[in-house]
Amino acid sequence: MSTKSSYKPYRPGPKDMCLCGSGQKFRNCCRNLLPGTDIGNRTREMMGAQRWLRAIKHGRADVAQYTIWHRSHTLPGVLRDSRLRHGFLMDIDIEALSEYVEILMGAYAQYGWLNKLPEALDRLRENILDPRWQRKISYQRAICALWQDDNDRARQEIAPLLPITPADEDVDLLQLHVDIHRDQMGLSEKIAFYERIVELTSSSSDKLQYGGAHAVELLLAGDDAGAIAKFDEVIALGRRLEEDAPLSTTAEIWFCKSLELRSAVAKDWPLIDEIVARLRKIADTPETLTSAGRTMVIQSIGDAYRYAGLHMQALQAYHEAFAIQPHLAIHIFEADSELRRGQVDEAFRLIRSVAVDKLDSAERADHAFIFFAIALARRDRQSLADARELLKAAESPAPYFNMLRLQYIVKVDEAIEAFDANRQLPGVGPVLLALQTISRYVTLQPNISGVGVNLNALIDDFVAKAVENARRAQDETPTYPPAERE
Repeated sequence: MSTKSSYKPYRPGPKDMCLCGSGQKFRNCCRNLLPGTDIGNRTREMMGAQRWLRAIKHGRADVAQYTIWHRSHTLPGVLRDSRLRHGFLMDIDIEALSEYVEILMGAYAQYGWLNKLPEALDRLRENILDPRWQRKISYQRAICALWQDDNDRARQEIAPLLPITPADEDVDLLQLHVDIHRDQMGLSEKIAFYERIVELTSSSSDKLQYGGAHAVELLLAGDDAGAIAKFDEVIALGRRLEEDAPLSTTAEIWFCKSLELRSAVAKDWPLIDEIVARLRKIADTPETLTSAGRTMVIQSIGDAYRYAGLHMQALQAYHEAFAIQPHLAIHIFEADSELRRGQVDEAFRLIRSVAVDKLDSAERADHAFIFFAIALARRDRQSLADARELLKAAESPAPYFNMLRLQYIVKVDEAIEAFDANRQLPGVGPVLLALQTISRYVTLQPNISGVGVNLNALIDDFVAKAVENARRAQDETPTYPPAERE
């Protein structure tokens, strides 16, 4: 009997659980919606029209359809010859089905069904019988946890996949691993992951984010020249990408971060006008940003001005950012600008108004450093003693900040000793010079939601990448006669 005559396409029974993860029977779910060779088209159309429930229904049908193809064509071959498990057809199926699942995840999230996603993803574990598929599901469940702002659950989801190394080829998993475990990594390990992600990713936003993060690591390691060269490389890449297509909101923000820090480290002040113009354009399109995101963008305008020594403009931007969302960390940088303007009392009032226990570790380092500079300028023993306690408590995951913190503890001890012995205190000038460019370097560190972009915009970026990858995988998928595929 020929292969053609013995071929029997896989088809779920009417009472079988549907292959889309809905938990419903096939007859009540995707049986009459299977897209055949038009896979993905209706889902993209419904998502473009923001008809999220229809997008979910068609997205489910895409997942079911691709699983049927996999079980009709690839799986029988693998069962006959286990060597095919690592062949190109299995690779394509895992990648393509994963992208259709991620498009479906976007529709769930936009419709407000994030709480239903983990269970739906669990039901999809059996769609492809391969450990690499299980890794994809764990990754997707971790993404769902991050969308729900649950970092602990995200760590739990990918814990079974450890160790993850830069040799891995799954760029999404590499990115997720770095986002979750960055603070536990050494310098060379982080840079290896950043370089691998930039090498593998097709996302402009990812290339700019992780390229910039690489430059920041060099900066924090004391390699200013290397950092400037890397920032130049990232900026050149951003300009090339922009020639091909407008940058997304997230990509634009990461690009501006590299411009901002390159300007600060190299004292390249002509970049300030470009940075402010780009950030102002983002801030004036608030539909893509949360309030926190718009606050962050305008605060970055203030930072750019502050680095350039334009403190009145910096203060205006900080006041505007604080009016949108009164995040107390903004007062830290207002205090820095006021100190540099010679307004020591106003700087002290601002820095004292900050509730330290509400700050994250990077903000606590900034607060302690600037408090120390203000205390030194005040020539006040109690302020110096307070600065010492703040510096002792402001431990940071970044070795650079910890080294600086320890140096300042020694300096504040020397200042108190000089005060008690009625000797001249050290000048504040050198401290201010050292502080001029260190503040907020850590904000460029990768974080999947750390740029303040609206969750919907993050999901849109996630889905856009999945759509592009699904199209690429579909182009690589062998074609079958429609009768066989359907």
